[in-house]
Amino acid sequence: MLPKYQTEVPQHFKALFDQLGRQLNGQKDHHFQELRIKGGKNLFDMGFPTTRNEDYKYTALGRVFNKEYQLPDPKQPGPEMMEELRGLFNSEMDSHRICFYNGQLVSELTEVNEKGIGFFRLSDLSDEDLLNGEVLKHMDHTLSQTNNPFLHLNTALCREPLVLVVDKDHRASKPIQVVYHYSANDSDLIANPQFFVIARENSKFSMIEKHTSNPSDREVAVFANVFQRWITEKNANVDHTKIQELSENDFIIHNLIASQEAHSHFYALTADLGSRITRNNLEVHLLDSHTQTDMFGLFIGNANQHIDNQTFLDHAVPHCESREWYKGVLSGKSRGVFNGKVLVRQDAQKTNAFQQNNTLLSSDHARMDSKPQLEIYADDVKCSHGATIGQMDDQILFYLKSRGLDDDQAGELVKVAFLAEVFNSMDEGAIKNTLAGKVLDKLREIQ
Repeated sequence: MLPKYQTEVPQHFKALFDQLGRQLNGQKDHHFQELRIKGGKNLFDMGFPTTRNEDYKYTALGRVFNKEYQLPDPKQPGPEMMEELRGLFNSEMDSHRICFYNGQLVSELTEVNEKGIGFFRLSDLSDEDLLNGEVLKHMDHTLSQTNNPFLHLNTALCREPLVLVVDKDHRASKPIQVVYHYSANDSDLIANPQFFVIARENSKFSMIEKHTSNPSDREVAVFANVFQRWITEKNANVDHTKIQELSENDFIIHNLIASQEAHSHFYALTADLGSRITRNNLEVHLLDSHTQTDMFGLFIGNANQHIDNQTFLDHAVPHCESREWYKGVLSGKSRGVFNGKVLVRQDAQKTNAFQQNNTLLSSDHARMDSKPQLEIYADDVKCSHGATIGQMDDQILFYLKSRGLDDDQAGELVKVAFLAEVFNSMDEGAIKNTLAGKVLDKLREIQ
């Protein structure tokens, strides 16, 4: 019997699961295949959520999971697509490069060649390798604990998990640039990339992750169902920026679970500029004291776009700090959702937690649903949360136009100023400049 407020998983997902199993028959002895089977079983036992499920109240996903998708072709892309993929990297940024095409690694365009940073296919690690056992253990624990069906779907349909490790005491000399590109040709396509990232004790690195897809003049859609698991060990410092700019008939569900050990810093910025339906599931677990967690979000919606940010921050130990600030601009008939929860457990004394969501509506038909939450069981804490939803201020626009700006210039300046706090949170200059350019382009589209 399915849990309350869930619906059955369409049978075509079972067909995809069986199809991938036949393709991976040569890897049937690898322990990840046991997790793949576990993910499939959990998915069908759990079902998909309906809007009667509180966490999905404002986001109907029926149009996402009722399509009959095809799995990506396991072959490497051809010369024309290789050239297109190469052009998606920021050539002005000196960086390591990792490339995914339809959720699968493109080896020819992947280059991580710094001593102290390891990048592996999970299937290339032997059963005796300690890293293999560590990764499988974390994955198994995640599948056993989560009630997110899209994590189970990802594991069930993932062909090849990837692992990135930054060694103990290593300070990366340059950022890591990761491109995920999706392309559906004759039929709807589902991609399930899985990425495991470990920042060892006292390490430091930055990553910029970009999701793109082919133009929206095609009839078929892409469903990108991404799962990332991040481990941040003692004194590690991680800076992660994600820019999502899929075409406006595609869907993306991005699932990221991070954990932090003592004196670590985890910074995550999520920027959503594209796709028809976006759902971000971000959760961070603080496992030891004196951690710093920063979760920033930026979203710009237009036309019928739907952007849903779900966050969960688990303060389970004392003496930890967190900042969470999501800001967005919505135009046309777009809709935004923010559902952020900060849990402060009984032992988490001396917690300092800040949570804020602000949205600017530049259209009478745009809509925002905001639900910041604090759940506090400790008494010696400093916690605050809030939300604002408002429209463009006519007086400010009038003032700017009286100084010589036209309507479009005045509106753009107000929106950029509104989003400024998110940009100011960024330390990495090259990544900041990349994001700023894309945000300006998107804002000019919706004038």
